[in-house]
Amino acid sequence: MNQMDEALNLENRRRLYEFIAANPGTHVREMERGLDMQPGLLSYHLDYLEKRKLVRSEDDGHRKMYFLMDRFIEKDRRTLGALRQESPRRILMHLLVNGPTSFQDLQMEMGVAKSTLSYHLKRLRGIRVIEVTKMEKEMIYRVEDSDRVADLLIGIQESLSSDAVDRFADIWSKLGEGKAR
Repeated sequence: MNQMDEALNLENRRRLYEFIAANPGTHVREMERGLDMQPGLLSYHLDYLEKRKLVRSEDDGHRKMYFLMDRFIEKDRRTLGALRQESPRRILMHLLVNGPTSFQDLQMEMGVAKSTLSYHLKRLRGIRVIEVTKMEKEMIYRVEDSDRVADLLIGIQESLSSDAVDRFADIWSKLGEGKAR
């Protein structure tokens, strides 16, 4: 029996590993709800899997995100962490579909306070998912690598259970068909 088989021989541990595989960037609360597992037991198994280098955790400044060890480069892990949060996901989906957008237009679209939008944009810039340029007196935001971000979003679409993400995937595929012509 190899190390991975041995580490995953318990049903709870195997379920946890499979949950992380299906939900990259997931955090403890999502795992608790999704697996109906008590925090102490979950913590024990996460620690066990991390020590055996089957999963890795990454702190996004607010909580730990979990990934399978051999998947995703660092930038993609940080992007997935942002995509798992509703407000950053909505911002990114808007920018992907509509292209470069001013702060004012984003604020109207998101329907949030300036400070809330500023906070999310600053975090997205910090992980280098979006970039900003100044045009005259306006700040214009755009996704740095739109194809990569869209691929990551579509890749986790099923784990998000969001009609908006489903609509985005449809729009993105139609946009791709238009590029191919």
